[in-house]
Amino acid sequence: MNLQFESPKTKTSIIFALSILLAACGGGGGSDDPQTTKSDADKQPDKVEELRLVWEKLLPTTSFAYYSSPALSADEQTIYIGTAKNVRNDPAGSDVMVAYNRDGSEKWRYTLPNGEEVRSSPVVHNGNIYFTVDKRIGEFDKVYRDLVALNSSGEQIWRQRVSDYGFQTGSGLTKVAAFEGQIIYTGLDIRAFNAQTGESLFERLCNCEERQDRFVNGAVNYNGELVFYDEGRVLKLDLNSYELMGEFKDIDTFAGDLVYSTPAIDSNNNIYFGSEAGILYSFDDNLDLRWKFELPNPQVFEAPYIRSSVAIDESRSTIYFGTKNNDDSEFYALDINDKSIKWQVAITGDVYVSPTIGDNGNVYFSSESNLLYTYKPDGTLAWQYDLKANVTWSSPAIDSQGVLYIGTLSESNVSAASATGKLVAIQTDSTGLMPNTWSKIHRDNQNSGVVK
Repeated sequence: MNLQFESPKTKTSIIFALSILLAACGGGGGSDDPQTTKSDADKQPDKVEELRLVWEKLLPTTSFAYYSSPALSADEQTIYIGTAKNVRNDPAGSDVMVAYNRDGSEKWRYTLPNGEEVRSSPVVHNGNIYFTVDKRIGEFDKVYRDLVALNSSGEQIWRQRVSDYGFQTGSGLTKVAAFEGQIIYTGLDIRAFNAQTGESLFERLCNCEERQDRFVNGAVNYNGELVFYDEGRVLKLDLNSYELMGEFKDIDTFAGDLVYSTPAIDSNNNIYFGSEAGILYSFDDNLDLRWKFELPNPQVFEAPYIRSSVAIDESRSTIYFGTKNNDDSEFYALDINDKSIKWQVAITGDVYVSPTIGDNGNVYFSSESNLLYTYKPDGTLAWQYDLKANVTWSSPAIDSQGVLYIGTLSESNVSAASATGKLVAIQTDSTGLMPNTWSKIHRDNQNSGVVK
């Protein structure tokens, strides 16, 4: 099935200029300076628990786990993560998707050809691993983007081209959603593929080569609808009929806003996502605006931004997210119904990371301050762990033994040719994810992006 839609061409120059400005203001995330200062401002020595380390492993290439959040196999015996560098650095030229055994030993690696990099999180579906790769040739320039499918042994099953657009935004990352045997990609074009064969099932083509490709992350609700933000619109696409089932479009509401976060969905099909204007939006199942929560001085061109995706604890009617505002970043707990602030804490270092909620209600997240933070549901700091390396987009997974996995940048200057990130395993006080809720980015440890 092939559908086309009209491109809002009047926005092109605005979006392009905005993307450049945001990248210049730290849009790609990560500092080019040695990472030795910001952790001291937030570190509370009596709360740092170094004995929680289970293991840490250098990634098998001189690159970082910059964009990729770990995914776990269904039996939790394998951890998957991809590598890429900040867009301000040249591509490593040897990036990989790598699988680790639960004890930290390497199981296999899939080396990307042609100097590609993994600017996405892996998704595990029926034992296979799905992710996108970019052939990047500059901060805003790429040759193509492909969707890759591997089996559990790391062998390629299929590969499909999903984007030939030459320009792309400097910030953000992409991921696919996995729903009932389909793998769904969202960007300027929307595409669905048969998960096993790679056969194209649906295309919604923009045909707008003059525009920047962007990173659009969708989530699948209880109706089997893909929910996503598309430059001033919130849309719902039925994944059985591939018909648009709803649209929210209001210039005054979004006013040129951009979204790099991924939607979260609660048990009532309410949707939550943050934006570059520093606004957290909530829509109901009919795509009516429930409320919006604005950070101080909400403007698209100025921090603070919300790039952290929401985690939901429905048992406490609480949603969590972080902000990007350099040394004045924050972490918030809001009431899910009336958006009132339950608590907030100052964080020294941008919070791109999306929080993860354990089954005991503890909330885990990191930032560009080297630290992993653990907060209790009442806002009390439970403990910290010094990762000794910044974390940008990589967000935690937690297995049923309470082991948390997260990817990092390098302990040394990230601009050094030899700079190499890590995958770190840390023992928590939880025994898995908070059940029956959207407790982490992409919903679960397989990064499916689908409510259950």
